Amino acid sequence: DASGVVSWYDFGVRLGGAAPAAAGDSKAVATSGSTSFSPVYAAKETIKYVGATAVQYKLLMLALSGVDKVATLPKPAVWLLFAFLSLRSRVVSLLDNSRPNREAQKGKATPVDVKRPSWTPPGIAFPFIWLTITALRATAAQMAYAGSLRNPALDALVLHLCIGDTWNCITNVERRLGVSAVGCFAVWGSVFRAVKAFGASAAPKAAYVLAPSLAWISVACVLTASIWNLNGRGGGGAGGAPGAAAGAP
Repeated sequence: DASGVVSWYDFGVRLGGAAPAAAGDSKAVATSGSTSFSPVYAAKETIKYVGATAVQYKLLMLALSGVDKVATLPKPAVWLLFAFLSLRSRVVSLLDNSRPNREAQKGKATPVDVKRPSWTPPGIAFPFIWLTITALRATAAQMAYAGSLRNPALDALVLHLCIGDTWNCITNVERRLGVSAVGCFAVWGSVFRAVKAFGASAAPKAAYVLAPSLAWISVACVLTASIWNLNGRGGGGAGGAPGAAAGAP
């Protein structure tokens, strides 16, 4: 299914009757013509997202298992490791996980041409929010660590990071507002699962440390859906998605 170009809004919508995208330009958007839904293309994109997330998760699991085989890390090293993963787990993602260009956005949470709810936090707040979330994730991981980097709580946290990286690609690189709004529920579900796993770990109080991440993702989901609604749901247009909705700083 190679006809048309991809809308920035939804992976199943193609814009017909317009010039095709330039070769190698995955972000090119048609500005004229009718919209049509392509189930085949939607299925391919869904497989891409799920497959990339699964591969990233598997690679990180293999890496953590490898560390376990050669050493038992002291808890401070576990904190540093999971702080690094919270910030840079995307280095093993198969997807483009470029972060928003804050300078181009002129300090806003989204590209300047995107309508935002009046309650959107200022763009400068998001790096500080995510750094705080990073510290809380690392602290929860350190608390739940019991001599092995492979336990249900830490595995759930790594899966959450991988899903967040895929969401970041959808939100900030591909700028598919509708997909981002729906995909946010996957991010929320993964962090909810992680909080439950930490609650059942050897250090159940770690769940309370991770819980603010769940609260923040809830806010990000409402913000993402609001931006999608304000900028026109459905196909067409080249709106940008919220930088706030990145899975990590």
